[in-house]
Amino acid sequence: MKGGSVMNVQQKSVNEFLRILARRWAVITAITLFFTASAGLISFFVLSPEYEATAKVLVNEINAETATDTGDAATSFYQMETSFKLFETFMVIAQSPQVLDKVVDNLGLRDSYSQMSEKVAIDRVGESLVIEIKANASNPNEAVNIVNEISKVLNQEISKIYGENQLSVLKTGGEGDVVTPVNPKPMLNMIAAFLAGLVISVVVASLLEWFKKPQIQPAQPQAQKGPVFNSKLFSK
Repeated sequence: MKGGSVMNVQQKSVNEFLRILARRWAVITAITLFFTASAGLISFFVLSPEYEATAKVLVNEINAETATDTGDAATSFYQMETSFKLFETFMVIAQSPQVLDKVVDNLGLRDSYSQMSEKVAIDRVGESLVIEIKANASNPNEAVNIVNEISKVLNQEISKIYGENQLSVLKTGGEGDVVTPVNPKPMLNMIAAFLAGLVISVVVASLLEWFKKPQIQPAQPQAQKGPVFNSKLFSK
């Protein structure tokens, strides 16, 4: 019996919810379309496009040719371990003011170090010794110039500290690769706005139905009926 009553209550709730959607479909549709259209207009006409360029540099293994010729496994392991330690150091140098400030000066940009560091992302490609340099900018040419200049300055700075031939450029940024802006994403923004608008519109529709229902007033106590006696008559 309890299970059946619970099922009936759930069925009534679902039916009531569907009736609300049917009665308030115009409100739900209007709010959802408003959110979706607003997100599209903002994405296409208000937000500035942002382009991303990518360059990749390889950290060369220390004396890799010597280890291969001798076939010494211990030497090869040590050199590989040293290369990975240098790799972490090179990534830190790539994001340092020592490199980014020179990039700003060389390109004649007005960005501060903090502004440039926000535009640039330095990551490792998998478990390899490849450093991936990415830069975002409102102009595709600027994004390309930034990643290429970082690769150049990074190689120069590392050569001063550790000697020549520590890095090899695998990929430079090219204008042909920077065609479509990475931000904003109009379709993604519109989908998110559609879902948000749908949820909000359903809440609004439910509130409208709740306020529309007549509020049950508590019953007022009835006045006692019967003869009314004058207290003055009994005071004497």
